Amino acid sequence: MKKITLLSSILVMLCCSLSHGQGIGYGFKLGVNVSQINSFSFDVVNISGGTPTQDNSSSIDESRIGFTAAFFAEIPINERLSFQPEFAYSSQGNKFEGLRYEYLQLPLALKINLNKLFINAGPQVGLKISAFEQSDNFSSFEFAGFGGLGYQFTDNIFIEARYTVGFTEVFEDDAAIELPMFSENSNEANRDTVLTNTEGKNSYFTLSIGYRL
Repeated sequence: MKKITLLSSILVMLCCSLSHGQGIGYGFKLGVNVSQINSFSFDVVNISGGTPTQDNSSSIDESRIGFTAAFFAEIPINERLSFQPEFAYSSQGNKFEGLRYEYLQLPLALKINLNKLFINAGPQVGLKISAFEQSDNFSSFEFAGFGGLGYQFTDNIFIEARYTVGFTEVFEDDAAIELPMFSENSNEANRDTVLTNTEGKNSYFTLSIGYRL
């Protein structure tokens, strides 16, 4: 909760400082993410010494389709270039339930306006806000970079496609992610099987529609 308050405070101070500027625009975006843990590697270990013969882990490498929402300010620098800080929520990870998590994010974009088209890119910091039972397996903070392309339909409505790649590890060093496995003669999950030595970084594609106020 303290981390969420800190990130929110940074956003409030930024918005307050920007409110004194001229020609600043504001708006919001809603969209979908297609996310996957990039360069994902792990070991499968049964902590009780058993050897399951069949598993239900086919989805641990599959992409997750999630939701994203963001508020933004657009600060003109010149006729073509502007600075666009955002405050966003993003659902990420893989399809497997034990590899899902959510972030609050602060993307900081430079935007180039090309008539109806626009391009943006910049760095991003994220704070994990997931609160499920395996949450401690994932790092609290993330640093990433992104690039996007958009089209302005009207003065207010636009669409944007963006790709984001993480630079920091998703997992904590001591992560042990529970992976339910099924023995040959039982339909009950053996929850002593875990993923350890996990490594990977976030990557996701976002398609969103936005509205400038």
